[in-house]
Amino acid sequence: MLQVAQQPLTVYLDPDTASRIEALVRSGRYANASQIVQEALAQWRSNCDQHEFELKLKKTYETGMTMRGRDHVTAASFLRSMGDMA
Repeated sequence: MLQVAQQPLTVYLDPDTASRIEALVRSGRYANASQIVQEALAQWRSNCDQHEFELKLKKTYETGMTMRGRDHVTAASFLRSMGDMA
């Protein structure tokens, strides 16, 4: 298994969140609080990436709608412009 260097970080949580984390560790679902936080941050990053993608898709759609009806715009050229945004 690949070992990644980890950096300690102190985080202050509200009592409800802290007790939920402690309960998850006590239940055996997680070995420690760090695993819970790492999983939560991975989900947060995924949500951020999804939101970024949705914004780009919306912008591309709006661009396509403004180009609609123009003779020089083809499906292929529009799809190429979408590829440029990826």
